[in-house]
Amino acid sequence: MVARCVLVLDPDAPRWLIANTAAVLGASMGVRGLVPLGPDLTDADGARWAGTAEVVVPVLAGTPDQLVTLHTEATAAGLTVVAFPDTAQRSPTYADFAAAMSATPTADVRIHGLALIGAGNAVRRLTRTFAPLGEPVPTPVP
Repeated sequence: MVARCVLVLDPDAPRWLIANTAAVLGASMGVRGLVPLGPDLTDADGARWAGTAEVVVPVLAGTPDQLVTLHTEATAAGLTVVAFPDTAQRSPTYADFAAAMSATPTADVRIHGLALIGAGNAVRRLTRTFAPLGEPVPTPVP
């Protein structure tokens, strides 16, 4: 079984939130050991470069409603799912995040992004209709 990893992010979120969501999801997957890390590398001049993920991580776009549905479907399919909900983004500490989550019904959790990891076919089946995350649409300046 070849593991596949995909990020699905809300394309309409502010750029800073998209970047923050991707960073938090990547760190969460890495710390859990879900994505294999390659060895450090050396370039032609002898400079060392820290190893990065050994897998390609497509970044896809999904609306908040699609993210909620995908979270449910991916969890039911047995994939490893890491979410970055609005309660995390609004919380200054992890303890505050934990308290906010315990007080929020599942139906009220808004998800900014997901990381999915699992068998390639299962991940592809659930994400094949999602487009790549593109450039944000510029907002006209008045």
